[in-house]
Amino acid sequence: MIKIFPSGLLDTNTYAVWDETTRVGMVIDCGVKPALVKDYVKDMGITVKYVVLTHGHFDHAEYVEEYAAEFPSAQLICHRDERAVLYDTEANLSFWGGRPRAYDCNYTYVEEGDILSLSNKENTEKSGEECMNFTVLHTPGHTPGGICLYCERDKIMFTGDTLFRHSYGRTDFKYGNTKKLMESLKRLYAMDKDITFYPGHYGSSTIGDEIY
Repeated sequence: MIKIFPSGLLDTNTYAVWDETTRVGMVIDCGVKPALVKDYVKDMGITVKYVVLTHGHFDHAEYVEEYAAEFPSAQLICHRDERAVLYDTEANLSFWGGRPRAYDCNYTYVEEGDILSLSNKENTEKSGEECMNFTVLHTPGHTPGGICLYCERDKIMFTGDTLFRHSYGRTDFKYGNTKKLMESLKRLYAMDKDITFYPGHYGSSTIGDEIY
């Protein structure tokens, strides 16, 4: 299940994603104040296992410290290569949000191919059903450590600012790299055309709809 929390002038999407069987979930990006998300997951009976940053620009990381405080048992996830952005006030664009600062948190760094599993051992064994597992795809270009999260079972993917509906991420910010972004997009376009993806801004689409 997926709940979208759009926020701000840039219409940035924060997502709550959870497995219906295990009731274990994750929050993707921290662009909306955490109180709304916390109330929602509490009402839905969801245990937040991960808080994930697809990348470190301010509109996705603005409230990361608050999320770490609100969900102290959750792992705070980002790619290792994103440290250059998170700790650089020019690169993370935090001055745009009026609070230039480093996003200094106790991150768990992930790499290409790592799995974020929405498992709860007791519930999963009881149901006999496989839980949602998300594979980390390293998709640099918009930023050095940009990631997508792909659940093969459900054919859904969260693409951050790598891929949008009928568009893709900018590369004119500090540490942006057009060549790498084109390589990342080529990789995504080669995936299953039936995958529904949920970007960091605006509405969802499918991989097949983006190949034109």
